[in-house]
Amino acid sequence: MRRFLGNAASAARLVGDRPDLWIPGALAWVAFIGWLPFVLAVIPLPTAADLAFFGADLYTSSRWPLNLVELLAMAAFVALLASLLVALGETALLRRLSPTARSRPLGDATRRVWLVHLVAALPGVAAAAVLLLAIAAVAPGEYQSPDIGGSLEVRIARDIAPAAVLLVLTILGGQTLGGWAVRRVLDHREPLPEAVTTPPRDVARWSRLGALAVLTLLIQVAALVLVYLLLALLWAPIAQQLGTGQLGGPHTLLLLVGFVAIWLCLLLGAGALHAWASAWWSLEEIGRA
Repeated sequence: MRRFLGNAASAARLVGDRPDLWIPGALAWVAFIGWLPFVLAVIPLPTAADLAFFGADLYTSSRWPLNLVELLAMAAFVALLASLLVALGETALLRRLSPTARSRPLGDATRRVWLVHLVAALPGVAAAAVLLLAIAAVAPGEYQSPDIGGSLEVRIARDIAPAAVLLVLTILGGQTLGGWAVRRVLDHREPLPEAVTTPPRDVARWSRLGALAVLTLLIQVAALVLVYLLLALLWAPIAQQLGTGQLGGPHTLLLLVGFVAIWLCLLLGAGALHAWASAWWSLEEIGRA
């Protein structure tokens, strides 16, 4: 435990002295999940009725099921582009942390990191598909049933709880495997199939990596919540002025400039947090069997 926490402190000192790590960390962060607080703060969430009408319009359209295929294809393209940006940011970060990783060309290293991330994400993607199928199975019935046992959102959440737990577990497992395999591929130059199919054989090491995945995930989720709360607080007066048609007013423009500037600062801080987590993984020497 002392070594575990000592590595966390060492990683914090390292990242604090290396601002060059923050920008690639910010790229990986914003492409993966860092966009979410901004979107949630600026764009109002759809209500249950909005989602129900959207699903009904989608299903009753004359272009069904082609419209669904197009929607899924667009979502897959955006996810693919985001995954490539995540891999690029993570590769640039690891190349600055490890001289061995720096010896590989950036394009080749990014390709290898992206493939590792893809393999590690497959269980999570499957679990997400199960969760979506569960929502599609229970949502129509709950929407048409009387409000007994809580609101619509609470009843749906209760019904899909096992699928949600499965998704969380697969995400943690994917993070553990991905963090291990990426450093095996870059730092120890192992072939990709061996890196992703040979997990740590030491139970203690596997437990430590699992604990590291849980801690870093919780800290990053807390950071997401804090960023969202701050952005929502800053956006509230802007939304109020935009609602009254004061888009071109100098006060509104100043608020918008301040909002974007603060968001960029928060993004840089989140990049430092991501770099700290990545450096902690590296200091755990997870590349050694």
